[in-house]
Amino acid sequence: MSNLFSGDKLKSDLELVLPSCKKVVVVSAFISKVGFEWLNNLVVTNQPSAILVGRLTPSDFLTGASDLETIKTALSEGYTVKALSNLHAKIYQIDDDLIFNGSANLTGKGLSIVSESNYEACTKVVGCIESNRFIENIVSAAVPITSLALERMELFLDRFEGLDMVGVPATWPLDILSQPSSLFVSDFPLTQPGYKAYEYELNPSLPFAQIENAKEDFALASSLFKQTKAYRWIKALVNENESERDLGFGKISSLLHDELADDPAPYRQEIKNLQANLYSYLKLYASDEIVVYVPGRRSEVLRVL
Repeated sequence: MSNLFSGDKLKSDLELVLPSCKKVVVVSAFISKVGFEWLNNLVVTNQPSAILVGRLTPSDFLTGASDLETIKTALSEGYTVKALSNLHAKIYQIDDDLIFNGSANLTGKGLSIVSESNYEACTKVVGCIESNRFIENIVSAAVPITSLALERMELFLDRFEGLDMVGVPATWPLDILSQPSSLFVSDFPLTQPGYKAYEYELNPSLPFAQIENAKEDFALASSLFKQTKAYRWIKALVNENESERDLGFGKISSLLHDELADDPAPYRQEIKNLQANLYSYLKLYASDEIVVYVPGRRSEVLRVL
């Protein structure tokens, strides 16, 4: 018997277990008013420990993919709400025993709450130590959202009402919401400059998807690149290098391998490809700050200007 089922069955299965659970963790790229109200009505009596993790980027709120007022309500209802800008997972964890995952966001269309819904694919698994730890890692990597942060978000979003989405940053300014310290593959360029990856179409708020969308405006693209976690990470490495030799390609590959928090970890060849892509972006958009050069016949080396 197939273990795959639709968003409609996910909804009905969750409606059976949510009213009696003691803990619920929802990891969903998008969180809508309809989806949250459905969830909140089911747990209003038992009042479990509840955590929501969403992508919650500026563009998500401006396009209506997620709802800012709903996040305010969730906080006022006692939910822990956290943001992870590169989130794509959709997971519903009930206590430590039951996990639903798949493609369904906590939205009306994702959970078939509204009549015209998405066609989703979901699965149900029994919780285990490894699965629960995986979810814990996502929650730990995400940044908590406070009432003060929401006030600042609202003021920030007001600047972009009616403007072209190209100018909307992929992440919040650091004085509004700090970025997660963990580095993931999605924080790096998945292609060389000038090319778009399939992942960029699925998630246009990825930092390098936004850079590619802004490539006709060099100043904007350069500014967006210098705001990325990948650039700030590699610039910090070069700045903090205390050895007598500039950092070579192999050394940075090794450091990047140890730094990436993806589970499972990417293959070393994939890491080298990410690094090569990043070097191409460095040459294009940050040559005024970091030099990429080849001493003799050796591999590329980085040096801060």
